Amino acid sequence: MRFESGPARTDRNWWLLRTVVCLGIAFWFAYDGARGYHMKNREAAELKLNAPEPFGGRIKFDDLGEAPTKNTFEQVLKAKPTSSEQLNQHLGKPTFVSGTDQYFISRYGYAKVTVKDGRAALSSSDWVTWAKTKEEIDHQFYWALLWAVPGLYFLWRLIKAATLRVVIDDEGMTYGGQRILFGDMVALRDYSPKGWIDLHHKSGAREKKLRLDNEKVLLFDDIVAAICQAKGFRNEVKEYAEKKAREEAEEQAVAEAEGQDDQKK
Repeated sequence: MRFESGPARTDRNWWLLRTVVCLGIAFWFAYDGARGYHMKNREAAELKLNAPEPFGGRIKFDDLGEAPTKNTFEQVLKAKPTSSEQLNQHLGKPTFVSGTDQYFISRYGYAKVTVKDGRAALSSSDWVTWAKTKEEIDHQFYWALLWAVPGLYFLWRLIKAATLRVVIDDEGMTYGGQRILFGDMVALRDYSPKGWIDLHHKSGAREKKLRLDNEKVLLFDDIVAAICQAKGFRNEVKEYAEKKAREEAEEQAVAEAEGQDDQKK
């Protein structure tokens, strides 16, 4: 006696669905962090940089650096620089100057600071974000990681489910690489109509339980029948199927009898 069963579709498809959802969301967040949000910043920035006032197309987005950011500007606000020299120590040289206004521009936005008579006046409203702050962009990678972790776990489970093989031969069963001899099988019991039954077997000095599930293995009924035949176990799966078939036959017979009575009336 020898036969082999591959995986059932149900378990494999469930893990596939979970994997696609989690890794798909992770990819979406990673894409926004790596490209999507940067493109939105470029589009918003170029609209303002190319407007007649105040920049008039004299500043190019590709020439802008990574600093300052909204976060660094907020730190500058806490430092409260009062002079133009102190302001430049924190933010560097202005990217663009128009009258008394100094602009410190980056790929994330700009700070507009009015400097009169060498004194700088700052407020929280002086910062303008193009579309997304650096912090918002960085957070996309955190979210991507958050979804990628379960996604990779689901992928591992998907691979296991899709590659599951169960072999029955004259000496016993190999389930997903685990070898269980007929001589070590103790009992096959606790069948659930939902489609699983537990195989109790010896493993060294201990007794372990392996759940056979019709959502995981394709030839579930055949595997159970082969074990029961080899060990003389009671086949609860077959008994339940026969009982269910009898009940359905009885219900059908009653329905047919009631139908005949209605016709006679």
